[in-house]
Amino acid sequence: MLKIDLFPQVLKIEDSAQKRSCLIQQTTVNDTIIEKELWFLYPTELSLPEDHNCDSYLLAVLLPAMQMKANIIVHGSVSSELLANLTELQHVWKKWCPEQFFLVDIEVERVREKEGRVEGSILAFSGGADAQFSAYRHATGKVRYGTQLLKAGIFIHGFDISISDKKGFSGAQCLANHALKDLQLSLFIVRTNIRELWDINWENYFGSALASVLCAFSKYAGTGLIASGPSYNELFTPMGDHPMLDPMLSSGEFKIMHDGCGFDRSEKIKIISRWSSGVSNLRVCWEGAESNRNCGRCEKCVRTRLNFLVAGISDPVCFSSPLNKEILKNMRLSSSFIVLEWERICDEMIAVGIDDKWVEQVQKVIKRGPPLAFLFPEGSGRRMWVKKMLMRNK
Repeated sequence: MLKIDLFPQVLKIEDSAQKRSCLIQQTTVNDTIIEKELWFLYPTELSLPEDHNCDSYLLAVLLPAMQMKANIIVHGSVSSELLANLTELQHVWKKWCPEQFFLVDIEVERVREKEGRVEGSILAFSGGADAQFSAYRHATGKVRYGTQLLKAGIFIHGFDISISDKKGFSGAQCLANHALKDLQLSLFIVRTNIRELWDINWENYFGSALASVLCAFSKYAGTGLIASGPSYNELFTPMGDHPMLDPMLSSGEFKIMHDGCGFDRSEKIKIISRWSSGVSNLRVCWEGAESNRNCGRCEKCVRTRLNFLVAGISDPVCFSSPLNKEILKNMRLSSSFIVLEWERICDEMIAVGIDDKWVEQVQKVIKRGPPLAFLFPEGSGRRMWVKKMLMRNK
C-alpha cells in the first residue's frame, strides 16, 4: 500500500536560524521506503510551534500524496480545524483535476482541539505587484473595515528564487526590505527546500506551500495573507491560490486569507503608483538573468509596464530603460490566459486614450499569441463570455 509517514523532528539551531524539520518516509508499491527531509529555517527571534505540531508538514505533503494516491500517517499533532478543512480541500482538487488528484486517508496520532488565534497578521511578500498592493492597502488603512493589523512581510527563499541563488535573493531581499520599511513593517526571511522535494505542478502547489511556511508564525500573528493574482471576474481553475481554496488551508491557530481579489492588475498598479517607495522597489521579473532586478523585456515585465502606462506612468523607476515599441516586435505570449490578459490591457489602453501606435503594437503581439482554438476559438461564445467577464464593471 502506498503511504507517507510524517515524523516531526526536534527543533535545531542551524546557520543562525531555527530549523523546523520533518522526516518523510514514503512507502512505494513494492514496500521500498524512500526517506526525505522537509525543512524550514526561521529567524531565531521567533517563537515557533511545538515540535509535535505537524500542521506545516501536512500542508506540504497533502497534494503530492493525493497525486501519488498515498495515504498519510502523521506521527504528531494536527489542528482539528485544519483536518476538517483539508477534507473539503481534497474534494475541491478531486473535482478540478480528477485524473491527477485522488482522495487519500489521513491518520493523526493526536488531534488538537479548541485552539485560539493571536492578534495581528503577516503577508507573504516577495516584492511583486500583488503583495505590494496588499501591504500598502493594509498598512495605510485603505481597506476600511477589512483592514488587517499587518505586522510583517514573509519572504521565502526557495520559491521563485532557487535556494542556491544566494546573491540574487540577497538583492531581492534588499528591495523588499526597503519597501516594507517605508510602511514601518518588518521583513522576515524563511528558507525551505519544499519546492525541491516533489514532482508537482507549482501553479497547483503554490498556495499549499505558502500556507505550510506561514502557519509556523502562529505565535506571532494569527492570520496570514496571500495576495490575489486574478480578480474575481478573472478567476479560473485549477488554481493553487484561489479565494475559495485559501481559507481551507486554515487551522484553529492560524487563518489563511486570500487578499485583494476585488482589483485587477491595472487597478493594483494604479494604486501602487501613489507609493513612491513601492514603485522604486517593485520586482516582478522571474525570467531575467538576475533575480534581484527587472529585466524589462520579458512578458511579465512588459505587461507590467503596460499596466503602468494605463495608470499614466510611462517609465517607472523599477525598470532601468525606457519602454519602446521595439520590445514588442518579437514578444510571444505563452498561454491562452496571458492572451486574454493582454486583450484586457489593450481595451484599457484604448479606454484611457493611449497613442494608437502603442495600441497597434499590442494588438500585433496578441495576434502572435498561442492559438486559442482549443479553449477560446475566435468568435466563439466561450471566448466572448470570458472577455465579457474580464471587462465587467470597467
